Amino acid sequence: MNRNDQYLHMLDATAKLQHEIALMLEARVVEAEKSRNWICLHINSANLDGHEHQMKQSGEIHEYVIELIDSLTKMENSLNRHMQALLGHNESGAGAGAGGSNEMGNLFSFGEDDK
Repeated sequence: MNRNDQYLHMLDATAKLQHEIALMLEARVVEAEKSRNWICLHINSANLDGHEHQMKQSGEIHEYVIELIDSLTKMENSLNRHMQALLGHNESGAGAGAGGSNEMGNLFSFGEDDK
């Protein structure tokens, strides 16, 4: 198996991984929709006594959402770093190891290193 075949195999594995992640996220969307509906119906002044208790419940829900977003961001940054390494983004000395950013601006710059 030559180097190009190995890269294609790694790209295929990455695509399959991202597909599996997408399936998991779709399942989470269904759960989130159910949670949203429950929260909209039950977290209100009619069901919670006092402003302090309402704020406490809202704060707990907010913290959960922030943790979820943080986890998704970390996962996507990790996938981004793997794709950058796979596509040779770090070969020129740029990237996370040399003070580069985690942006995806040059992620798909196929063939530009050959010019």
